[in-house]
Amino acid sequence: MSILDGPFADKQALQDAVNFGDDMVRRALPNLDPRSRELLQLTRDGLSLGDVLGVTKEQKAALLDLGCRLLQLGQTDKAMDVLVRLNQLDPLEERAIYAIGVACQTKGELEKAAQMYLQFLALDATNPIGYLRLGECLLAAREYAEAYAAFETASEFAGKGHGQPGNLQEALRMLAVPEIAAAGAALKQ
Repeated sequence: MSILDGPFADKQALQDAVNFGDDMVRRALPNLDPRSRELLQLTRDGLSLGDVLGVTKEQKAALLDLGCRLLQLGQTDKAMDVLVRLNQLDPLEERAIYAIGVACQTKGELEKAAQMYLQFLALDATNPIGYLRLGECLLAAREYAEAYAAFETASEFAGKGHGQPGNLQEALRMLAVPEIAAAGAALKQ
């Protein structure tokens, strides 16, 4: 089993979870006050909770900044509280998803971190930093072939000018780690 497998064993388990959530919301709607019912319906229609509540771009940016500062200060649990709240307000804010991944990785929660990096990459697929952090999680989980693929992808995108200065050098340095290099050589045979 890989840390990339996620919480659902198969497609049916995922569908069961979706059905359970949909049924729960359907049964709860008649019991809610009119404002709560309206908010829930708007989110079901595709609006983010932040949009429904009128949270501004600046307020979201302030939450992200606070979460990142708390991470830098080593206050991972407080950072997670802020970042998860931001994610609830705007599930498509890829920087919050990435930062949650960093917090999980810092706490040693590799599977959760890997899943967050995958979500980040689903929103920002050419950003080498997501592949670099994902590769670190895979390396720590001793999933060397998958780590090689992540670092190789990071180097390809960084080589094309995506990401930040230093991403290409970091990817190349990680590809030279003996376990990663051996996995890469085995894949090429």
